[in-house]
Amino acid sequence: MSYKFSKEELKNLLIDYNEIALKDKKEVPSKVYIWDETLRDGEQSPTVYLTLDEKIHLAKLMDEIGVELIAVGYPAVSETEKSIVKIIVNEDCKNASIMGIARPRKEDIDACIEADLEEIVVFMPISPMFMKTLKLTEEDELNQITSAIHYAKDNGFKVNWVSEDGTRAEFEHIKNVFKTAIDAGAERVVIGDTVGILTPQSASYLVGRIRDEVIKPLKNKVPMGIHTHNDFGLAVANTITGVFEGCTYPHTCINGYGERAGNAALEEVVTILERMNIDTGIDLTKLPELSEVCEEYFCLPLAQNKPIVGEYAFSHESGLHIAAILAHPLTYEPINPKMVGRRRKFYLGKFSGSKSIIHALKKKISVLDLDNIPEGVIRKIVNEVKKKHETQSKQEIRKSFHIIKNEIKKISQGVSDRDFFEIVNKYAQPYVPAEFKPKPKQKPQLNE
Repeated sequence: MSYKFSKEELKNLLIDYNEIALKDKKEVPSKVYIWDETLRDGEQSPTVYLTLDEKIHLAKLMDEIGVELIAVGYPAVSETEKSIVKIIVNEDCKNASIMGIARPRKEDIDACIEADLEEIVVFMPISPMFMKTLKLTEEDELNQITSAIHYAKDNGFKVNWVSEDGTRAEFEHIKNVFKTAIDAGAERVVIGDTVGILTPQSASYLVGRIRDEVIKPLKNKVPMGIHTHNDFGLAVANTITGVFEGCTYPHTCINGYGERAGNAALEEVVTILERMNIDTGIDLTKLPELSEVCEEYFCLPLAQNKPIVGEYAFSHESGLHIAAILAHPLTYEPINPKMVGRRRKFYLGKFSGSKSIIHALKKKISVLDLDNIPEGVIRKIVNEVKKKHETQSKQEIRKSFHIIKNEIKKISQGVSDRDFFEIVNKYAQPYVPAEFKPKPKQKPQLNE
């Protein structure tokens, strides 16, 4: 299809402030390595659990599309979790490194050893509130970090360090924690925005200071990562900002799944970075398949307007928009949908115009020669399409909406209060004080 504007013309017609803003920024990396948390943090989405087969399938799909690091679980949680991690490790992913997580404790690291892991993530919360809760001093934390990483290294692990709740910690403690972890042998360090409180401005400030005051003074620079949560809808923005400040290991979750409001969405992070000419190593054309499989396994339906992978991400109804798209897609699309394995869709409805009707005639009944339809006939078709859409029963639409909402509640309710109390009653009945036990039902007395 020929468009109204050539590539050369578009360079002058579209001003790219993203490119301008980063033109002289020396810290922006040319390549990043995706560290995905879907099978660990993502599975902590409320009511979600994955089967072993589902975890293996998702790990292999991520491995195939170019994810560098895949965190798959927490071996110390239980024997079952340890067994699951061990099985995934031995599935022999071709490209990605499989990781398990551990607190800075010997027993956690031992569980990782038993799970056949070669690379682990050691983490600890470092904010004052957490330290008070855990009854730890700053010195206690630094000692635990040193001992744990030394023990892990002595057992042959490649070690990554994550500062949980690092974005609410005193900066001097952040510095000391990272320096301690690096001195002990950590090969990567990660700042964790555990409750999603950063904004792009504060992310830029904090990551920039860590880069300048911790990483740059080192002779052998240690790569830095960023882990964000989406409590205020800024996980992707903060992750991208972290990359612009030098983080080369952005953390992601497929479809933005994760605890509470979720984590930075894999498909959004990598597409934005690739658009900014930062190599992610990801095959973007396979993102829709990965997203769809993960959505089914998580049983958490995506919004239709979800960026990149949502049903409406490259869809148009407005007549003005469709007319402009037909002149050139970049008028109302920031990227070519083919870049991410998608196709654009035109919808007919209230906002359709003559351009979209003509386009629909050519596409939907292309076997007919309809180039000579009079303008008056086109106008009648346009009016009829608008009328058809506007006269659809809103009551019926709303009825369907409530059915869908109720069905979603069924698949995301977890264990009900009734189920919970039945389980408690089953095992705890002997320990319940007599006055709280239900009184036995008395048989009705027959009248003599």
